[in-house]
Amino acid sequence: MILGSSFAAIFPALLVLLIFTIAGGVLILVLRKKLKTDFKETTTFTLSELKNLRDEGKMSDEEYKRARRSIIDQTL
Repeated sequence: MILGSSFAAIFPALLVLLIFTIAGGVLILVLRKKLKTDFKETTTFTLSELKNLRDEGKMSDEEYKRARRSIIDQTL
C-alpha cells in the first residue's frame, strides 16, 4: 500500500521529466541538423586560394584585402 501511494505521488513528476527529456532531444536533433546544413552552404577560401583569384584577375586588390582581413579575423 505504501509503495502504491508513493508511486502515485511521483508519477506526475516522472511524466513531466519524460516529456522534457523527449522534447529536449528532439530540439537538439533539429538544431544540429539546421546548423549542419547551414555550414555546408557557406563558401570558404584559404589565403592561397584568395591570392590565386587576385593573381588571375578575378578579384580586385581591395576585395582581396577585405577577404584576407576577414579570414584572419575569424581565426583569431
